[in-house]
Amino acid sequence: MVITAQRKRLLSATVLALLAQGALLAPLPDWVRMGALLLWAVVIPGHLLAEIIGRDFGAPPTQLEWGVYAVGAGYALLLGLLLLLSYLPGPLLPWHLHVAVDLALLALVVAAWPIAGEDAHPQVPLLRREIVALLLLLGVAAGLRLVQIGYAEFHGDEARAALRAAAVIQGYDDVLFLHKKGPAEILLPTAVFAALGNLTETTARLPFAMANLTALAAAFWLGRRLWGPVAGIAALLLLAVDGFFIGFARIVQYQSLVLLMSSLTLLILVRLWQEPRQIGRGLLLAALLLAAGLWSHYEAGLAAIPALLLVALLWRSYPGQRGALGRGLAAAIGLGAGLLALFYAPFLTHGQFDATYTYLVERRIVGEGFPVNNVADLWARLTTYSSAYYALTLIGGVIVLLVAAYQHSLGPRRGLVAGAILVTGVVLTAWQPTWATLGGRDWWIAVALVALLPVLLAPQTAPPARLLWLWFGALLIIMLGFTSKPRTHVYVFFMPWALLLGMGAAQAAEWLAARVAAPRLRRLGVGLALVALLVFGGYVYQMFVVTSPEVLRTWHVNWPWGYWRPYATLDNRALFGFPLRNGWKAVGQLYADGTITGEYSTNEVEYWTPIWYTRGRLRCNERATWFFQISNPQPDPVGYPAALEAWIGDRYQPWGTVTQQGEPRLLIRRADAGSAPLRPFALEEYAPAFDAAATAQLPLGYPVVEPAIAHRLDANFSGLIRLEGYALDAPPLLRGGDTVRLTLYWRALQDMPDSYKVFNQAHAGDGALIAQQDGYPVCGGRGTWQWDPGELIVDEHLLTVRADAPAGSYPLYTGLYIEETLARLSVVDATGAAVGDQVYLTDLTIAP
Repeated sequence: MVITAQRKRLLSATVLALLAQGALLAPLPDWVRMGALLLWAVVIPGHLLAEIIGRDFGAPPTQLEWGVYAVGAGYALLLGLLLLLSYLPGPLLPWHLHVAVDLALLALVVAAWPIAGEDAHPQVPLLRREIVALLLLLGVAAGLRLVQIGYAEFHGDEARAALRAAAVIQGYDDVLFLHKKGPAEILLPTAVFAALGNLTETTARLPFAMANLTALAAAFWLGRRLWGPVAGIAALLLLAVDGFFIGFARIVQYQSLVLLMSSLTLLILVRLWQEPRQIGRGLLLAALLLAAGLWSHYEAGLAAIPALLLVALLWRSYPGQRGALGRGLAAAIGLGAGLLALFYAPFLTHGQFDATYTYLVERRIVGEGFPVNNVADLWARLTTYSSAYYALTLIGGVIVLLVAAYQHSLGPRRGLVAGAILVTGVVLTAWQPTWATLGGRDWWIAVALVALLPVLLAPQTAPPARLLWLWFGALLIIMLGFTSKPRTHVYVFFMPWALLLGMGAAQAAEWLAARVAAPRLRRLGVGLALVALLVFGGYVYQMFVVTSPEVLRTWHVNWPWGYWRPYATLDNRALFGFPLRNGWKAVGQLYADGTITGEYSTNEVEYWTPIWYTRGRLRCNERATWFFQISNPQPDPVGYPAALEAWIGDRYQPWGTVTQQGEPRLLIRRADAGSAPLRPFALEEYAPAFDAAATAQLPLGYPVVEPAIAHRLDANFSGLIRLEGYALDAPPLLRGGDTVRLTLYWRALQDMPDSYKVFNQAHAGDGALIAQQDGYPVCGGRGTWQWDPGELIVDEHLLTVRADAPAGSYPLYTGLYIEETLARLSVVDATGAAVGDQVYLTDLTIAP
């Protein structure tokens, strides 16, 4: 047997994987073990898988480009393994992950060995200056994404992913289907839990940061293949300092995975279009990556728009390859459908999917109806994430490119007229965003479509340019005109936006090359790149990396100097990845050591963050002993500050304060605390112990998981709410003063504008109450007006038996009513006829 250089590398990769696994099991620092985890479970398996599927499907890429495919394939493989492991009955144990990855590595080595008999064809190397530019820009991007990555506390969506990862570890079989999107952002933290034993902000975010950086490298290769080195470098520069991309690299969410899988899918198709070799293998790899993207979020499906154009180009350009293309597409579609079915088949048939559908279609996509105008929202969010100068550069760049395209496709005079109309429309939109309103609908998006059509349809438009305009334009129109609340979801068209400007930079460099000497042109390019890095990078560095002060928290006094702020009030909804720390870890440790006990309330809007940091303690507005008051940069609902002040009132007095580097961050209030001096709690002293104890073993309940319903019912309240069942935690025989824990399981049947209160009563035939508790659902934390149709609400109540309750059995009833009018919701039968205004649950028996 001949040991070729290819097989030597294969053996070296196997040894390296074993060494990484050994480092993962050793008592090393977390960052070392995380590196070992990513090497063992992502990079090396991905390298082997990409080698098997993608070998020779085009001209062999350089090692730098091959590394991009390897990381993407590795993430796809790991997500698939974790998805299968999550379906195993019982808890997910560390050895499950080790055995699964090791078996996958063994299978990949066996499969790769026969095809490693010959070395690959010679590679086309990059120029040295390309390599230097690529590595320098990736280094800048890494610094902006990795420095202080663990500083910020988990925001709500991150905490939800961490909590549901803990639920997977604990063995909750259907927790992935409760999520309103793909499972990837849960599965990656699950891998960290299983491999390291605990989860911190740093270890949870690192896999997403790595995916983000790899997506930037994929963007470089896309630009280079479509329009040359200058295009790739310019696009990479813009994306390296893009605030959306930086923010998403610093959080535990799906966006970085969507960017990686979408860009790699298109990169593979571009390679096949340029060099149609081993089409079937290339399409299989693209299908695998796109399926992994759809395991992350539905938004990955938007990559199908430019992908279909590339397939059409393949079909038209190579008639002799149509048979191979057809067979390859059939196999790729089959593979992709099978992979997607692993998750989406049970997801679509799960009982919670109705709530997911309502949330997505009626609240996020349709909203008030089509079309909508989200231009102002995009401007506010983009200028917060990336600075007004960056936003103006992107907008100005695409306008210049459109005008140039008009000149090329329509001729000088018509192109000039079309360009003037375009600029007028842009000025009108900046001055009055709703200028295109007609018949009560804002038709701005139709104007945008008309502006793009001449470029998309003109025969003179080169295929690479048409691809980028379609990718950018279609996603922009979908997000700005057909999505009710896009917010940060606009990130999906920023990669093609940067690539378009990269194309423009390449065209400008080509034009200048005929007029400027090469050395001067290179110096000009380097100078412009440095200015862009200083201006754009300086802003995002201060916003995302600097932690003292936290600029987002103190923006009104610490806004980055020299950067124009085009608004008087910061729109701080849906801001992710910024360094914000309130001191929740100190609260968690105070609970852990018994200094704090009992239920709590807080002005933190999200439920998920306090659940994670209090390690599952019960949040109850109605019975809370403690109130944790944070300085919340998120906007409060209308009227909330006054309601909060009224709620706190004299009930909660200051008891302690959590400090970050001596600065007060979180005020701990306690009911009837008196007027004693505030107790100081320095976060720095508590955070290490919290991190060490942040394992997957914590109490989990609603809304993280859905407990099983002990006693099933099917009571319909006026077609608005269904009571699906209840659970009762009480001894068989009760005595006066005993407490009964009643859990009700409600499901919303439609949207409700009203807020209904729940009553629970046990009484004798003469109406004398022996136990009663009235309260708003979920301990006052989730009113019926907040329920999504189809959503299951787990609602716990405590009933105390009257001290002088006589012996006997007493029926327990529940129902809903409007507090202001005392009007109860009727209980109706299958025909809709009212049959009462309360539901019988069970009997409470009082001992003699």
